[in-house]
Amino acid sequence: MKRIAICILLGSALAGCASVRPTMSYVAPEVTANDAKVLAADAAEHLARPLPPARTTIVLDPPASRQDDVMTPAMVEQLRATGYGVVEAPRNPGKDAPPVEGVPLRYLVSPLQSGVLMRLQYQGVEAARFYPRSTDGSLVEAAPFTVRQAGQQTAGVSQ
Repeated sequence: MKRIAICILLGSALAGCASVRPTMSYVAPEVTANDAKVLAADAAEHLARPLPPARTTIVLDPPASRQDDVMTPAMVEQLRATGYGVVEAPRNPGKDAPPVEGVPLRYLVSPLQSGVLMRLQYQGVEAARFYPRSTDGSLVEAAPFTVRQAGQQTAGVSQ
């Protein structure tokens, strides 16, 4: 009986660890504040095509931890400067958290080879762009966003 109770407690503990929101953003600790400014400006420019500023509220789904998150403040600043209403979803919402109205935006920013890969997810769309580093270490735009609509096999390209 004691063994069964331990197994149930262990299973419950593991299930609790797996309950992190599957929709939260991710920003690698290697991403610098300067990188975040470049990425946020480019993200805001890209989003202005499908989501009209001044008529759209964007709900950022930030990473669970504020530690090492240089991207969220840069995104908030740049999206507001572009004309969007911006709301941050709670980082660790409780069961009674009220829903936030707007277009949810998830961003995943990770190092890749000698640069950074940024993926934006919104309204069933995933837009990805690779930013190589120049000789001085700053990020540069090398190719347009690759855009994939949920449920479609082919990818489109957006400047």
